[in-house]
Amino acid sequence: MPQRSVTYRSSFSIGLVIIVAVLAAFLTVDAAVRGFWNIALLTALWSIAVVAPLTLFLALPRLTADEAGLTCVGPFTTWVIPWSKVDTIRTRRLLLVETTEGTVVTLFSVPGRPTGARAAQSTDLGDEVEAIRRDWEGRSSPDAVITRRLHVRGLTIVGAAVLAAVAASIVL
Repeated sequence: MPQRSVTYRSSFSIGLVIIVAVLAAFLTVDAAVRGFWNIALLTALWSIAVVAPLTLFLALPRLTADEAGLTCVGPFTTWVIPWSKVDTIRTRRLLLVETTEGTVVTLFSVPGRPTGARAAQSTDLGDEVEAIRRDWEGRSSPDAVITRRLHVRGLTIVGAAVLAAVAASIVL
């Protein structure tokens, strides 16, 4: 019985978020060390207001393929799609998962089909997911339900960070 579970996410996007966060932390610490507390506070708030959405849009998205099916995590929602409900997986530019119910789930910031020099060295994401699908497809119940969850906490944090930065900019 196969036991593999694979998660795909963009390492470039995660690296970009880390670089922006480190730069923002440096600017905040620099302003604080120089004694510009108002600027340090504003820089900290705006850093959070920039890094939080970047994290939500670039670092959070991922695709996990396991025995339960596909878990598609996007910036706003998480979809759990059982294998019995997966119709087509396309990896051209964006990752598209079409369900038997007609729903199309689109993921960006997830590695798709490799291009250029990398194409000769790596396998296609769709081929890997299809191999996992073949392993597990027969074990998925046809009555399984597609679930969708909204990322309320992440969206609230982003909204609060932006509002706090704007309010501090007006007050300070």
